[in-house]
Amino acid sequence: MESLVSVSPGFETRYVSRAALLGRDYRGVNFELLCEPGDEVKSGAAVMRDLRRPEITFSAPVGGRIIRIERGARRKLISLQIDVGDAPAVAEFEPPDGNDSVSIRNFMLASGAWSSLRTRPFGNIPDPAGKPAAVFVTALDAEPLAPDTRTVIDTYLQEFRAGVGALASIDDAPLYVCHAQDHALKFEDSSRIRCVNFNGGYSAGLPGVHINALCPIGLGGGEVWHIGYQDVIALGHLLLHRKPWLQRIISLGGNAVKNPRSLAVYPGSAIDELLANEVKDGPSQILAGSSVYGRQISPGSAYLGAGQRQITVLGTSASDSVDTTAATNNAVIPSEALEKLILPGIFPVPLMRALQLGDAERARELGALELVEEDVMPLSGACVSHSDYASLLRDVLDQLEATR
Repeated sequence: MESLVSVSPGFETRYVSRAALLGRDYRGVNFELLCEPGDEVKSGAAVMRDLRRPEITFSAPVGGRIIRIERGARRKLISLQIDVGDAPAVAEFEPPDGNDSVSIRNFMLASGAWSSLRTRPFGNIPDPAGKPAAVFVTALDAEPLAPDTRTVIDTYLQEFRAGVGALASIDDAPLYVCHAQDHALKFEDSSRIRCVNFNGGYSAGLPGVHINALCPIGLGGGEVWHIGYQDVIALGHLLLHRKPWLQRIISLGGNAVKNPRSLAVYPGSAIDELLANEVKDGPSQILAGSSVYGRQISPGSAYLGAGQRQITVLGTSASDSVDTTAATNNAVIPSEALEKLILPGIFPVPLMRALQLGDAERARELGALELVEEDVMPLSGACVSHSDYASLLRDVLDQLEATR
């Protein structure tokens, strides 16, 4: 196989024979396929676009042959699966015509990098002509057993700086680089790029926490954008090398993993291949993400998702399995611990009740517009009803978005 871009000695490279794009990672998109099963595609080549906004394209995570396009109810795209070639061909991209907003936006759209941006509220891919109140780069990860952000960024510092510089040019809004207190980052354009450090518990690495502190959305109807640090590295790699970054740094962790560590892998890698000979004997459950913010992996989505940095495997028994049933109106027990699991200034118990009742207006008043699924996942484990607050929040956000 084609070797991946060199990494620090601390990262072991793991190859797979299958990779995929997952439809669930791009909510609100009506996909138009640009390929079909049997087609050979290059790494980074456009394989889909948004039917409603055709300038937004989605790139093949790695080169190879399209082997399956899986759809669910109402033809909803589940996954586009690729058989990785022995020497994956790689698409090349012309650099942007300039460093102005139009040139950078056009480059990100043509290369597929635009699809890495997300909005608050709602967690959508932003409109290509949109104007954010601010742009946030999430340059820290406080979740348990996550890859060491400092090591990853420092290994690809040139690419990271190039990506941040490009993002600072897409609009005249401030760009916040949110980093750990012990990982100082500096940029030449200090008037446009503002480095802010965060510390604290697991939630310190959530974009919602940074947005809440620096540019809260509130009830004013504004919009901010955010992007993860590895997607920034990928953008910088495109700019500097004209080719896609053919890897992501992820961690394998959890009490059922034989040898927890970080790995360099293809984007969208098949999780079963990554876990081959890695899991201890006995029943276990696999989470996309950490033990705090992870979600169980289903067979149809057993690939690394966009922005996913962890695979957690927990030893379990049938009685310990995660309750993913629909919410009921069971009582919520107030606890001081709940306030540590959600954004500052948001009252968790009233919000949980509003979500259980599907009261979109009340949830909006309580700060739901500042949240996406990852912000409320910990509440499910702390609530006696074990309600699926991520799904309940999404239902409420969909209601609010429909009336906007």
